[in-house]
Amino acid sequence: MLIVAKKEFTDQITSKRFISVLAIMLIFSAVSIYQGADEFIKQYKMFESGSLGEESKPSIIRIFGFFGSAGILTFGGILGLLMGFDLITREKETGSLKTLLSHPVFRDQIINGKALGAFAALCIVVALTIVIALGMLTMKGFIPTLDDLVAILKFGLITLAYLFTFFSIALFSSTIAKNSSSSLLIAFGIFLVLSIAIPMLGSFVAQAVVGSPPEIEPPMPPVSENPENLEKSPEWQEYRKKMQEYEQKMNEYYDRLRAVQELFGIFSPSTNYITLVSSLSERTFMPFQTKDVTKNVVGFVVLPIVFFAISYIKFLRMEVT
Repeated sequence: MLIVAKKEFTDQITSKRFISVLAIMLIFSAVSIYQGADEFIKQYKMFESGSLGEESKPSIIRIFGFFGSAGILTFGGILGLLMGFDLITREKETGSLKTLLSHPVFRDQIINGKALGAFAALCIVVALTIVIALGMLTMKGFIPTLDDLVAILKFGLITLAYLFTFFSIALFSSTIAKNSSSSLLIAFGIFLVLSIAIPMLGSFVAQAVVGSPPEIEPPMPPVSENPENLEKSPEWQEYRKKMQEYEQKMNEYYDRLRAVQELFGIFSPSTNYITLVSSLSERTFMPFQTKDVTKNVVGFVVLPIVFFAISYIKFLRMEVT
């Protein structure tokens, strides 16, 4: 298994498509990190001087920014797909899989070795992203604390899980497809469904299930020349009561809307990724985001396991001709 993993790791990191997509992703992330580092250091200095008031210490995760996360979402997902879509089909098309299986090696060792080698290559991707972030901070004169390093490590682990999710999807498509072209189409089809179609479907279903928002708030009462008399007037008291009821209805409406959207969101790796990364920072990237990310963690972990398990079983039962 280790021999297969070593060969797969070497093939991956020397592949032109791997290097090309990795370069684009790192350039995209570096620009975002450079801008995010300036903003983070500015906020951090304001926090130290006390000019931020009672606001908490800014999270170092803010250096990655929305655009840095978006770069990983897009190019990272594509990189994972390109690493795995022809992992099995290429071996079948060249006949090397039949030759390999003629040696005293078990099928589970082959697929586990290939997954291990690709996982090691993905670790290199995440490590380079973190090195760029730390390098940017050091160049700007900021030395991260232990808590900052722990937060960055968590970001790296979440990113690694995200990349491996799409590698698992590509591996799945490679085991069920007859050739590499079909495998690539299946992989990108699943990518589009999980990343775009499911979140959009969640929004449509949420609007259909929850319905229209509550009616518009009541009109303002007549303005009085004396503010004290206005606040004590029955019209003003009735207006405040109706406004409180309206705000409560709006909060309940958005809670129901968010609950349906989050139900669909747990099946989307991109939604789970943004949610989990945002949870590391006090400043969220998503509107109306819940603080409870347990279901996102579960969806984030279960999805790659399911795709890899199906690929594993399919490969063990595959007929090689």
